[in-house]
Amino acid sequence: METHRNMKTTQKNIKWLNKNGKSLFWSLACLLLAVTSVYIYLVNTAALNGVYRGKAEQNVTSVGATVSELESRYLSLKQSVTLSLAYARGFEDVKAVKFISTPKVGAVARVNEI
Repeated sequence: METHRNMKTTQKNIKWLNKNGKSLFWSLACLLLAVTSVYIYLVNTAALNGVYRGKAEQNVTSVGATVSELESRYLSLKQSVTLSLAYARGFEDVKAVKFISTPKVGAVARVNEI
């Protein structure tokens, strides 16, 4: 009895497969194509991101070297500025120091101050 039921189920499955076999095959083929395409796209994107990261690291290194060179140049120029050099270039001592006074800022402002 059990084998008879298994045979009917098997025959039913074979009929369904004969009826829908082409549809199932093409559906699976399209699914495989889509998954493969997505995989290739993601691998390509990962490779390109690696290349871009390498280029960015090279740019950071070159900019860092330039900044370091400019800093050392700045420090050497800063050390070369002396009071005698300033006098030679036309700078003079200040005779009178003047400060700009500012009104005190409070919580309330008068109408003519706004």
